[in-house]
Amino acid sequence: MNALSRREEDTLLKTTKARALAECDPIVKEFANCATGRTLSVAWACRDKYKALQECMLQ
Repeated sequence: MNALSRREEDTLLKTTKARALAECDPIVKEFANCATGRTLSVAWACRDKYKALQECMLQ
């Protein structure tokens, strides 16, 4: 069994996160626009956009 070193794991995580953010950029922007100027109400007002964002990031 091969294990990743801590450096390899960090590199892989950063690369994967950057790729996900690039692919999901329009959805991230929609959520950010919805959340702008809100505090507690973001949980209710932007629920659908947040779910879409999570689904995109998990792909």
